[in-house]
Amino acid sequence: MKTDKTHYETISHRAVRVLGTQTIDRMSDPQVGLLNKELKYLVDRHQSADKVTDAEIEGAYEMIVQHALPTGSHEHLLG
Repeated sequence: MKTDKTHYETISHRAVRVLGTQTIDRMSDPQVGLLNKELKYLVDRHQSADKVTDAEIEGAYEMIVQHALPTGSHEHLLG
């Protein structure tokens, strides 16, 4: 099943609600890009944005900012 654009828009809005705009604004561009990929993966896996839990959104955020791309650790890759 191909997940349509509406599901990705829905999950983006939910991520803002769950994480807060200030939290997302503090993320680096690479972190935001990775979060978007992870949210898309979750929607595809569940085949619906409505089936993705708030805990999964929070977990994706924590995985990215604490383990995959902690703030500042990616700077050497950009230069």
